[in-house]
Amino acid sequence: MMTKIKLLMLIIFYLIISASAHAAGGIALGATRIIYPADAKQTAVWIRNSHTNERFLVNSWIENSSGVKEKSFIITPPLFVSEPKSENTLRIIYTGPPLAADRESLFWMNVKTIPVMLPTY
Repeated sequence: MMTKIKLLMLIIFYLIISASAHAAGGIALGATRIIYPADAKQTAVWIRNSHTNERFLVNSWIENSSGVKEKSFIITPPLFVSEPKSENTLRIIYTGPPLAADRESLFWMNVKTIPVMLPTY
């Protein structure tokens, strides 16, 4: 009988933890892969803050396949504060020379988020 009670308490604890982790929210990107057509002037991806009361500082940039920051791409805005329950659009603009037409080129989009911390006195 005691084992069943412990098992039931463990299941309830797990459900409570799972529900609170899901309800916490956070930052989500609209895509995991972004295709930039060669003839496009720009492309965009949305970023959503689903948290109910937490703000995040969002920083984004593009790197080449070697991990070096790529200056041929501009992301606007590169740095902004994402308010709770909001959605923003990141615009990606290519400003460099034409890329190779006979193959695809690989770049990495990086998005770093930092939760806003209230000062503690």
